[in-house]
This record gives sequence, structure tokens and C-alpha cells, in this order.
Amino acid sequence: MILLDSRWTRRAAWMLLALTVAACGGGSGGADTGPVAFVVTQVVPFAGADNISLREEINIVLTRSVDAESLSPQSVRVVSESNVEIIGERLLSQFNPAIIRFIPLVNYQPDEIHNIEVTQEVLDASGQPLEQIFTATFRAEESPPELPGPQQTENLGNRMVLGRWFHRMTLLSNGRFLVTGGYAADNSVRNQAELLVIVNRQTSLIPTAMRSPRAGHVQIQLDDGRVLLAGGEAATTPFLPLRSCETFDPSTTTFAETGAMEFARSFADATRLPDGRILVTGGQSEDASGTFIFRDDAEIFDPLTDTWTTVTTLMERGRAAHASATLPSGNAIVFGGSSTTASANRFSLATEQFLSSPAPNFPHFFAAHTQLTDGTVVVAGGSGTNGISIFREGVGFVGALNTLPSERIFATATAFEDGRVLIIGGFNSTTFPALIHSTLDVFVADGPSGRVFRAPDFRLPVPTSHHASARDHFGAVWVTGGLPLDVAGAARRQVTIIHPE
Repeated sequence: MILLDSRWTRRAAWMLLALTVAACGGGSGGADTGPVAFVVTQVVPFAGADNISLREEINIVLTRSVDAESLSPQSVRVVSESNVEIIGERLLSQFNPAIIRFIPLVNYQPDEIHNIEVTQEVLDASGQPLEQIFTATFRAEESPPELPGPQQTENLGNRMVLGRWFHRMTLLSNGRFLVTGGYAADNSVRNQAELLVIVNRQTSLIPTAMRSPRAGHVQIQLDDGRVLLAGGEAATTPFLPLRSCETFDPSTTTFAETGAMEFARSFADATRLPDGRILVTGGQSEDASGTFIFRDDAEIFDPLTDTWTTVTTLMERGRAAHASATLPSGNAIVFGGSSTTASANRFSLATEQFLSSPAPNFPHFFAAHTQLTDGTVVVAGGSGTNGISIFREGVGFVGALNTLPSERIFATATAFEDGRVLIIGGFNSTTFPALIHSTLDVFVADGPSGRVFRAPDFRLPVPTSHHASARDHFGAVWVTGGLPLDVAGAARRQVTIIHPE
């Protein structure tokens, strides 16, 4: 077992990742005191950035508050290398008047370098001009394939009965989604579940409550049609990792308590083995002294007996908020789940032991991940990285041909049937202020690797993070719930559907 990094010793730190950046308005320029030179200190996307999406907003950070009247096409310009002037809006951030927002109204020129120029026509709040011209460059992404746009988005509004974040959803064989648990607000964890009917878009609360409130739990369908809910956390201490487990029976719409795991686990991951058993790996727990740890062990659930067996070998390191997948051979891969170290383990089905494995290039902590029908695993982003890793059995990990245009933490990845992977929502802690995404990135396979594009005309009805997503029987991707911008407020009830065409 690995002691948990001090940054994550409280559940609230996971929930509020990067909000301190928002609270201080980016650090520079929040106060107009002292003889500070009036200059640009930073631009996001960062100077020299590659693969910037065709409609990416630019944030320019200065040392003092800006006079909004001085913003014009002459004072802030974005021009491509082919000398195309990008038309856009120039606004001040509502959170910090020392940040200029450039919002493009047309696409950047694909695969071209663009120059950002801030001239001395920009004035501070007292009328003083910028002390020196600022320039920076970035390269826009290539021309994308067909990507979802507004016409493929179905906004159901507040269709869920209850708001939720860090909840789970599973597609049942009867044409319904089972949506369970999650946080209701700041420290309140739900013990209610609901069914979301795909055909008529209606939702209903399940009369029988879950056996335990839980959020950040494992949820996976069993071969017999039941759904296993394992571990997670309740808010009784607060943020108590759970050993308890239960199953949901769609035929009776009831929850039943089942055998508990040997160890409590929240933010563990699960994958179904070829024989129908469930491999649950890692997760956050507490040791005997009450210290939070990342677990390096695993357990296997047998649905025939509703009992658990502990795997006798340990993983290379403790993991939480990581990824796992069963491969075409029947073995499994487990990787990520650390804020600092990239690592992976293979799980041998024949010996039921963990083996060493080459690691991906990125830690992938609280990253988005999914598996394609051919067994390929795609994982994107996470805390502190915008990298993408692709795993194919017999090949191992390879990097994508580019990276996410910006950081995504607490996002989801769900694939259309044609293999395009939708990377939805999440946090971006590198912007000023930190924000919740309403954008969509799409990963497209390209030979043994792949490439990601940001859908330029797509926006979710509301920014979404800590949500859940899954594909229905007709190939559409459903996005439910999420964390509100005011983390103490009620969780989101939003339901959005993204159609493949």
C-alpha cells in the first residue's frame, strides 16, 4: 500500500481541484497597488503551443486591470501565417479585469501557425498604455473529420429526478440506464437511484433505496443481468471509504446486499473477466491509523456465489481513479491512478497474478478512458497532463499523434460505434480562472496511434464535470449530472444526448 500524496489527503481536495486558482483570479493583476509595470505576463494557450483547436479561446493575462474601451481589432490581433486575420470578440474576464479574452468567431486556419499580438493601444484602468508590444504564436490543429455539432445535440434539460456528481450509470438490457448514488451537494451522498428510459426520455426514482449511500463507487453489469455496486464513499466521517457491496436486479428493480470486500475502496476500477467474474483493483482507503492510502491490492467478485477472493500478488504501486480493461486474450491491463508516476500492470487470467508492464507516458490520474470493440484502450488527460495513451495487446502503450488542446480532469470518454471517442467535459486547471468545460474533444484512430480534434461548433448546454456518460442501444451517447460551478450548491440534473450523425 502506498501512502496518499498530501495534496489528496482530503476528499474535498479532489472535489475542488484548481478552484484556488479561480479564487485568486490567476495570481497576477488582481490588485492595482504599487508601481507594477503594465505588461503581459502570460497567454493561454501557452506560447508555442501545438494542436490548438480551431475555436479555442485565448486568455491574455496582464499585470493590471485593463480599460475595456481600449480593446479593439487593432489592440489585440490574431493573424495566421497565410495573413488571414481571425475575427473574434475581445472581452475582459468577469472574474479578473486583468485578463483579456479573445473569442474567435471563425475557425483558425488549419495546421497553420498563428501570431497573437497585443499592442500599446491596450490601456490600463487609469489610461496608461501597455509598456511594450507582446507577441506569441501557436499552431492550430489539422482539418478535422466529421465531428458532432449543435444539430447532433439533444438537450433534455433537468430531466433527472435528482442532481448528482461522482455518480455512476449503466445501460441495462431492457432499454434503461441505471443511475446510482453520487454527491447531492457539498458533503451529502445519495442512497437513491433512478431509471432513465431511452425511448421516451423519461426518468423515475426507484422506490427501494440503495443499501448504502455511495459515491465514487464501482458499478458494472454482471452476466446474469444484475448490476454490482461495490465500495465508494459515504459522507459520515466525512468521506468514509466503504467495504459494503450490493446488487441491483432489473427484473424486480430492487437492491440486495451482497458479500463485502475485504478492504474498503473508493475510486477503485473494475473490469469483467471472460468467465464473468469481476476484477476490482486499487482505490482509496484508510490504514489502521486513519491515514488515507492508495491501495496496491485487488479482489475478484464471483457472481455465482456473491463472494470475494483477494488476489495474492500486489500491483506495482497503489492506484486510485485509474483505468482497467479486459483484453481479447482474457488477461487485463491496469494503469494510471497516480498524480505523479506513470505505471501499469498486467493481470494474468491463467495465474491470477499481477505482472509487470511497460508504462504509458503519462500518470493519467482522474483521466477519461474507454475501450473500443477491437479491444483498444484509449485514455485521455487527467491531473496535470493533456496527453493521450493508446493500449493494444501485443503492441503495448503508444502515444497519440497529438495531445488534448487543454487539460481535462474528471472528464469522461465514451465511444461511438464507429470508434470515434468523445472526451466530454471535465476541469481545466490551467486557465485563469479555472473552468469547467462545455467543449468536446474527439479521438480518431489513425493506424496504431490516433489523433484528437476539438469539435469547433459543439457546446454542451451547461459546463459539465464529475458527470457520467454511456452509450445507448441506438449508438447515442448520454451525459448525466455533474458538478455545479458553485460546489456547495445542488448537483446538476442535466441530461444531454449526443447523436453520432
